[in-house]
Amino acid sequence: MTEKHDLKKPLEQFAFFMDILGHDILNNNQAVLGYLELILAEPGFEKKVRKYAEKAVPHIRTSTLLVENIKKVLATRDIEPSSLKPIDLMGPVSRAPKNLERFFPDKTIKVSVNSKVEKAWVMGNSAVNDLVDNTLVDTVKLDPGRSVGITIKLTEHECGGYMCWSVRIENPNAALPPIVRDREIESIYREDSSTAVRVVGMLFAKMITSNMGGDFNAKELRSSGEKRGVVFTITLRKADGK
Repeated sequence: MTEKHDLKKPLEQFAFFMDILGHDILNNNQAVLGYLELILAEPGFEKKVRKYAEKAVPHIRTSTLLVENIKKVLATRDIEPSSLKPIDLMGPVSRAPKNLERFFPDKTIKVSVNSKVEKAWVMGNSAVNDLVDNTLVDTVKLDPGRSVGITIKLTEHECGGYMCWSVRIENPNAALPPIVRDREIESIYREDSSTAVRVVGMLFAKMITSNMGGDFNAKELRSSGEKRGVVFTITLRKADGK
């Protein structure tokens, strides 16, 4: 007699193989990144060599981020939002300038936090840190310039019967890919993978926030009636009693 097909089994097997594959990819990326950082730390190398190393670093870090995003999606797919522990959003926000500087050594990045909030506790786990980092990285990647300016604002508000915290990340010089302009992020699933790959970071952000009972959206920033720039908004449930 054939056993009843269990839909969870393929997912568990995929998670297992992803964990093994991810471990090897992350180790290899870390080794390559180590060599690149040695080149950047050595003043004896000519400027052209350093320039190539600076341009290679974001590609290695992006590859690492993709693997970690897949693992986070798998880790949060069956999670109950009520079982999540409190985590302070201000942690990854305050670390943003230093993290982005390491991620993009070929760019000058200025991050301004336009908020007087000292603590913003939400229901989450370590995925919250990666979620904010991932969104900030996408904000920089969509900016073609070498000098990047980002503004972050945190607001507390009601959403769906719960109190929530939202992190609004703006870059006036970035540009959303045409595939997501005036469209919902979920519509990307109907696109060819070669087109959708440009916004894979947004897809991961959407999936992870949804798994944690929150939301994520990407919009064109409007200034004086004109569409200019990009704004990402991460919304997560506020932690009880915080």
